[in-house]
Amino acid sequence: MSKPSTVLKPMATDMNPLYTTISTLCTQRGITGNKLCSDLGISRSILTDLKMGRKKDLYATTAYKIAKYFDVSVGYLLGLEEK
Repeated sequence: MSKPSTVLKPMATDMNPLYTTISTLCTQRGITGNKLCSDLGISRSILTDLKMGRKKDLYATTAYKIAKYFDVSVGYLLGLEEK
């Protein structure tokens, strides 16, 4: 399966707000990043790369899966809107 070409980027700040938001949502739900990735069928390296700063964005389909999992908007994940 080919990857979609649309890449969604969070607003620029000193810290990676995308990883911070995902991590906070995991903590609030009482799950680990590993469980999130396993439940969604996405690679754990996505979160690791976000955390380590090697990646600053997500494909739209991945952002949508994560947002839907936590019942938030993609805009919220990207720091573009409030919950």
